[in-house]
Amino acid sequence: MLKRDLIEFAHRSHADLAEIDAAYWRRRKRSLGDGEGVRVADELRKHVLAVQPDWPTAADRAADFKAHVRLSEQLRSVTQDSLH
Repeated sequence: MLKRDLIEFAHRSHADLAEIDAAYWRRRKRSLGDGEGVRVADELRKHVLAVQPDWPTAADRAADFKAHVRLSEQLRSVTQDSLH
């Protein structure tokens, strides 16, 4: 690999990369089905546990819970706003 290739790679647009990634997963789910997402998530979970056996920690769980509460509140407000 050439130095200029690495520099070009590092300077790519984050928005472009996000779209490339999203398109990849859309194609993959379409070709392999919804179960593929579950399989990939489980592989990621196994990897994290291999690297960090105490995951998720109590702090991780608390942060996750707070994020779910915030999302629930946001969804509830959107639903209530759309009904009025």
